[in-house]
Amino acid sequence: MERSFMKAAAVRPKEKDSARLIDVDLPDPGDDEVLVKVHSVGLDGTDKEIFDGVYGTPPSGEEILIPGHESLGRVEGIGKDVKSFRPGEMVVATVRRPDGCINCQAGEYDMCLLGDYRERGIKGLHGFLSEYYLEKEDFLIKVPEDLGELAVLLEPMSVAEKAVRMAFRVQERLTWRPEVAMVTGTGSLGLLTAMLLRLRGLEVLSVDRSDDDYKAKIFSELGVLHFNTKRTELHDIPKVVGKQIDLIVEETGSSTVALHSIMIVGTNGVVVLASITGGEKRMEICSDCFNQGLVLGNRAVVGTVNAHRLDFERGISDLLAIEERWPGSLSKLITARYPLEDFKEAFSSMKDNIKVVIDFNGPSRG
Repeated sequence: MERSFMKAAAVRPKEKDSARLIDVDLPDPGDDEVLVKVHSVGLDGTDKEIFDGVYGTPPSGEEILIPGHESLGRVEGIGKDVKSFRPGEMVVATVRRPDGCINCQAGEYDMCLLGDYRERGIKGLHGFLSEYYLEKEDFLIKVPEDLGELAVLLEPMSVAEKAVRMAFRVQERLTWRPEVAMVTGTGSLGLLTAMLLRLRGLEVLSVDRSDDDYKAKIFSELGVLHFNTKRTELHDIPKVVGKQIDLIVEETGSSTVALHSIMIVGTNGVVVLASITGGEKRMEICSDCFNQGLVLGNRAVVGTVNAHRLDFERGISDLLAIEERWPGSLSKLITARYPLEDFKEAFSSMKDNIKVVIDFNGPSRG
């Protein structure tokens, strides 16, 4: 007899130590739905906050949330009205689902105006930490077989793509030929952003507060210059390199770093703030200096969150280009893999890894 249930990881949002493995009904695709068998799911900081009981919203009328929003899977079945996908094809799902605002209705749900959007595995919709999921074809991205298991990095790559796209879009305000970029934060998103900017031909400075020999080898292969702010203050880095910084992408999750980034970017430069800073940290600044620097320096600051479908599509070609230029560099970002039954251990290991992946098809290698 065929089984009628599947395994999934679940939490009670905002309830500490609530994570557990559960059985849920095996989904059956409707006429306009695609059934996807999950291959792997990447974990990030948002997932960790949900796991720790800090964040997350369950679907309406439910008490639990299946987390996980960085997915890779294969089409298992399709409804009769599905036109774009066939069984066996490899796919990645986008994360956000639109509300009724003008931006969402224009396909720009990463720019949602009302805030009533839902997000898979985060807000109001179950995520992908289950053996299967259902999705409408509009929210699936077909992935070439050449990319293989590296496609699990496509969702964070889409976030990096949007950050860089926003920077260059904003700078259409002037003649801009950037030479030096800085990426603050060296998690998987920071490293993907650094790769993307190197691919664009920029000199890249990578900034964090640690010395990691493993990451140092990645920096060396990419030609990225690393700074540890425990030894070199952020505001001293432009003097050390002897050049102005044209673009800063801030991805540390530190409001202090975000504010200092705005103050050190060069004339006509742009800062993209891509990390969410929780809490109520306060600091004292020279507000006149801050304002004067922005105005006289023609500096721009832009916030970015989530990603457009175009960023996913561009992410595929850029992941392939990165793999061609620096073979093996992307696989080095995935530093631990766990089966679904060990998902609690996987979350606990995140602080010691660049990218942790839940692998639905292989043994634990955490």
